Amino acid sequence: MNKKTIAMAASLAIGGSLLFGAVLTNASQLSGYEAYKNAINDTKNVQNETIDLTASITDNGNSLASINSNLKRNESSNAMSEVTTFKSANATQTFSSYEQDGKRIIKNSNSDQYLVRDDNHAIAVKDTQNPVVEKSMGVVIDTLVGSMQNKVTTTDNADGTKTVAINIGENDVTPLVNALTSLAFTAENHRGSYQNTSNEKNNIKDFKDLIPQLQNDIKVVSVNSTGNINSNDIITNQTATIVVSGTDAQGTQHQLTFKIDLNLSNINSTTPDKVDLTGKQVKTVSFHDEEN
Repeated sequence: MNKKTIAMAASLAIGGSLLFGAVLTNASQLSGYEAYKNAINDTKNVQNETIDLTASITDNGNSLASINSNLKRNESSNAMSEVTTFKSANATQTFSSYEQDGKRIIKNSNSDQYLVRDDNHAIAVKDTQNPVVEKSMGVVIDTLVGSMQNKVTTTDNADGTKTVAINIGENDVTPLVNALTSLAFTAENHRGSYQNTSNEKNNIKDFKDLIPQLQNDIKVVSVNSTGNINSNDIITNQTATIVVSGTDAQGTQHQLTFKIDLNLSNINSTTPDKVDLTGKQVKTVSFHDEEN
């Protein structure tokens, strides 16, 4: 099952900078931070749902790009449908992907052709996490977050649901998180400089290529997020605004604002969409071709 969009949605909505996302124990009386981590773990284990993601990025108030994605998946039937639209100032492009009847089908809005790969030979592999590694990662995340933990609060509602609020200001961010954020930006920029430019034949640049290449004084200015957790401890909605500042190689100051809205619905009752290839332009590809 292709989980690229799921991974992207999770990393965006939960922060991307290692602020949130560890998995630990279940308990009825937990701090807001621990209760939120537990909900993340339970949400991660859902295998049938509809995911709607909207994300945008601005630089000094100017819009750079946005993403809208709808993903429906059913692990038990090895079925998935996904439609993602990227928009920038210069282009709009939509990617569609389906897993149905033992086949993987991909369509780009720039082409009338459907790429089809036979997946009948593939062995389904479930995501598993060594419990020792999982617990160790929880300790690492707790250490990184440190005093920021008390900025995560959960409120119990009368109907058995919970509301999550995360409000982290510049003075609350630990130096280690800022250091890792800076490392993440500079490492990505360094890797990008060696990338093959063949992707430029597409009408839209890669999302990260639209982001200014920050080099110095990179820091997390604020993280503000709200979320809803249902009575089954599943996160059904998460919104976040993450602000990062820094200067580029020319010394220009940038303030990047990432906004994310993630919604989970139709849990255990989602039927992925299917595409009818009758009369369509179809090209059969191998696994290697599709990955490239």
